[in-house]
Amino acid sequence: MDDDSRLHENSPPGGEYTPERMNALTDGVFAIVLTLLVLELKLPEKDESILSLMVDDWRVFVAWLISFLLIARFWFVHHAVTAGLAQCRSATLALNFSVLGGVSLVPFSADLIGTERIAEPWSTVVFAINVGLLSLTVGLLARHALREPHLLHPGRPMTELARHRLHHLYVLPTVAMVSALLAFVEPYLAIGILLAEFVIFLWSSWHTRPRSQPFRARTTAPLEGHS
Repeated sequence: MDDDSRLHENSPPGGEYTPERMNALTDGVFAIVLTLLVLELKLPEKDESILSLMVDDWRVFVAWLISFLLIARFWFVHHAVTAGLAQCRSATLALNFSVLGGVSLVPFSADLIGTERIAEPWSTVVFAINVGLLSLTVGLLARHALREPHLLHPGRPMTELARHRLHHLYVLPTVAMVSALLAFVEPYLAIGILLAEFVIFLWSSWHTRPRSQPFRARTTAPLEGHS
């Protein structure tokens, strides 16, 4: 069998694509969003000290920290969900663009917290809604991968995908809704609930990591005539 025949044999069937371009676009969007977050941090004026700037604009720095943790957390989850994809479909791409839409709104919702202050209920509500919608899109992507296991590499464990589906379709959206409602009563506690969920999720993810050998993608068979 010649090389062209092998390439045709190993290519995805009609209607399915390799995930490299999807992952490259996703990483690019996450990188741009992280850069936009930094642009919200102002440099001191000519006669202004750095300490006075940080004291006056401490809310902006807090908003940057919260947003950075949020983006880092969802990049980690997105990577965990898509790492085992050998192929993707149009539905996969659509769900991935939904995730990127939620990610691209983070600088806006974070800027509301920094400029309008956390004590302003609606700024916290917008941020909580952003978190909830972003969580739903990630959960739907995980559910999509579970429902179409033929898109995954052979031997891909399903337990991690099932955990992300459960947490991001139900648990985190519920936490975000509670945070949005609590913003009208205790705005700082509303943000604290979201931060606590982030910490608990990262801690549980670390302690539930598989202790077996790391997942390896399927490799193609060697060409004839080679060992």
